[in-house]
Amino acid sequence: MVKTNGEQSIVDNIVVIGAGPSGVKVATELLNKSDTVSIKIFNAEASNPYNRAQLSYFLAGELDRSDLNNSLPIVPPRLIKFDDCRVHSLSIKEKLVVDQHGNKHEYDKLILAAGSYVNATHIAGDDKSGVYFFRSMEDAEELLRRRRLNQDVYVVGSGPLGIETALAMKTQLNKVYLQVRKTLFAPELDDDARGVLADYIRSIGVTIIEGDLAEQICGGDSVTGVRLNSGKEIAVSSVVMCTGVSASTKIADNTAIEVNNGILVDDFMRTNCDGIYAIGGCAEHSGVIHGLISSCYEQAETCVCHILSKAIPYSGKPGELQFKFRDFSSQVLGNVNHQSAESIVFKNTLRNVHRKLYIVNRRIVGAVIIGDWSELGRVAGMITSKEKLPFGTRSQFLKAGKLWNEGEISILDQPESYIVCLCKGITRGEISKSMEAGNRSLAGLGKELEAGVTCGSCQPLLMAMLHEPVENLIMRHHKAIYWASLVSIALIILTFFAPKLPFDRSVQFAFQFEKIWYGSLYKQTTGYVLLGLVLLSAAISARKRWKKIAYGNLDNWRFVHTVIGLVALLALIVHTGFRLGENLNLALMIVFLLVTFTGSLVGFFMSRNHHWTDLKLTQHRAWWSRVHYGLLWLLPALLTFHILSSYYFA
Repeated sequence: MVKTNGEQSIVDNIVVIGAGPSGVKVATELLNKSDTVSIKIFNAEASNPYNRAQLSYFLAGELDRSDLNNSLPIVPPRLIKFDDCRVHSLSIKEKLVVDQHGNKHEYDKLILAAGSYVNATHIAGDDKSGVYFFRSMEDAEELLRRRRLNQDVYVVGSGPLGIETALAMKTQLNKVYLQVRKTLFAPELDDDARGVLADYIRSIGVTIIEGDLAEQICGGDSVTGVRLNSGKEIAVSSVVMCTGVSASTKIADNTAIEVNNGILVDDFMRTNCDGIYAIGGCAEHSGVIHGLISSCYEQAETCVCHILSKAIPYSGKPGELQFKFRDFSSQVLGNVNHQSAESIVFKNTLRNVHRKLYIVNRRIVGAVIIGDWSELGRVAGMITSKEKLPFGTRSQFLKAGKLWNEGEISILDQPESYIVCLCKGITRGEISKSMEAGNRSLAGLGKELEAGVTCGSCQPLLMAMLHEPVENLIMRHHKAIYWASLVSIALIILTFFAPKLPFDRSVQFAFQFEKIWYGSLYKQTTGYVLLGLVLLSAAISARKRWKKIAYGNLDNWRFVHTVIGLVALLALIVHTGFRLGENLNLALMIVFLLVTFTGSLVGFFMSRNHHWTDLKLTQHRAWWSRVHYGLLWLLPALLTFHILSSYYFA
């Protein structure tokens, strides 16, 4: 039932067909943005929803099964998930879906997220055991088992998935063959780029077969080899089909839903039938099926906004094509077919690097990048922002392959426009704001921004931004440590600039000051109290470095350490009366104040590090910590001399 609440339509019952990334995304967004929707989502696979884009990383052993989970929000009874259950048919007139068990489900809005299927290969014998149309978790787990057995593998298809699969299946003991059917990686690669990429693939041990296509898979019930057009036969135990995909439109059969190569949708992802949407790999928008995850996510967001009466049209921008294996990545960004663009190229075949930029009026409009490049995120950001390149960039790029003469700079020092997550176009600035809000873990950033959850290739950059924080990043007592550190800094400044307390011998002040500064007992008492506080503070510092005495929570001891430092400062003022002394006593006083000052700065940065946007805070804390520890080495010698000289000259 659809009700009206002011200007916003409230939809009670939504059915989502498909629990791939698109289906999970649209269901999650609906549940997060509306308190009234109830969703039924149908998952054709028996396993829980997972991130299909990361299957090759799982196959390579870089991710565990749990890392691929693409969990739905737990909001019963507003969400009901049907696993291992397909939708059999639709009744558009009655607004019903019928599942494979004959159960009928009503809907107010229907979202088709049926995804895609692997294209037919037209290779004889592709129905044998040992042939995999690499598309599901079940396929990945079986391939992983065969990889562990070091079985020889023939991969058909050389797009991003085919390349990742071939590289992932290679071990030290097996043979892997990669068949190039049309082009390597992407049609946009020129001969030089293909050559550099091919060299890298061969360096891993994968054999590339080009110009001699497989015509038959040999063997009885199981694969024993592949016969090529030339008649050559290659012995393998497994064949993996990565031959591209086509939109799954079967759900629209025998209905009024219009279909071409995919299910036809408008700018708001609506089909021609009222209340029915299509998103992801099954949807065709303006004659194009945008099957990449980034495009599918944008379609899901457009669909959600339209259902909730906040219409934002889908841009139709194609997603960025990329693949990554270990520390090697390749990308096709932006518009590399711009008719007015000039291209500039840098290549270094020894380093497996090829970088080609397409430029119009000093603006980068597209790029083909083979091999890792630290400036990649900044280049992607400039394509989006349409910012002009500085003068002189061209010659620098042609000479060194760099656009900015800044060396290899940390992600922490990159501009806010630097794109960290290519799949979602998430910038360093957006991640900083999310971290400021308290999302200081990979899981938190993934949930809030979906950074690092699509292909996962940006996770090393995210970890660098997070500085690998511990679980208890939001420190206990951080407010108390913050204010104690500020008070300590203020007292230290006061010690240098405040007037010395007078040695007034009047009756009024005789007891308070004369006995402290002239009486041997009182002077010794304040001095030994100060020495005891210093030793206690040092003992607490040793506690966090010596595991045998590491009792209690570290944050509690940090708090105690801060309080001791503050009390020690107060004791110093009582002991000296704001007098800095002379000669070695002056040196002792200055070192002691500097030790306390640097320690206070460390406490200040530590207490604010969990929610400030400035990601350099961690670096500041580490630097001042090193200075603090360095100064501490001077204290024992100076204190020893001070004590001995006091007794000697007493």
